[in-house]
Amino acid sequence: MMNLKKAIAGTLMAATLTTGMPLVAYADGAASTRNIILGGALATYLIIQHNRKVHEKYAEDARNEAAANARADNASAAYASEKRAYEAQVAANADLKREVAYQHNVVVQQQKQLAASGISFVAPAQKPSVKARVASAARPQQVALVSYGWGQI
Repeated sequence: MMNLKKAIAGTLMAATLTTGMPLVAYADGAASTRNIILGGALATYLIIQHNRKVHEKYAEDARNEAAANARADNASAAYASEKRAYEAQVAANADLKREVAYQHNVVVQQQKQLAASGISFVAPAQKPSVKARVASAARPQQVALVSYGWGQI
């Protein structure tokens, strides 16, 4: 709404100046002075409006640049945060690997001690394959029909 008022005022000033221009040659001193003042006022108004638009454009460019810098800073901060998280995870994984290696060494040492003391150690059996588990599930299971210690059912 404000821009519309300014545009109407500028148009009216320009119309006043243009309609008064041909009369300048035929006018007396008072009319000539009036036309010079109106022309100066119109020129001042146009310069002010032009400067306002230029400054608005500069302000918009500055806002866009600030927003781009903020996005870049946010992206940079997010990258740095993710990098720190990744490095922490890598360190945690390395600690876990060291712990597993230590535990493995302890188990191997205990197995050697047991073997040296004459106690035979049987390694735990490997998990049966999926094929073997499916085959055993297909066979019927026998259920005990006798109860030990609980009486008759």
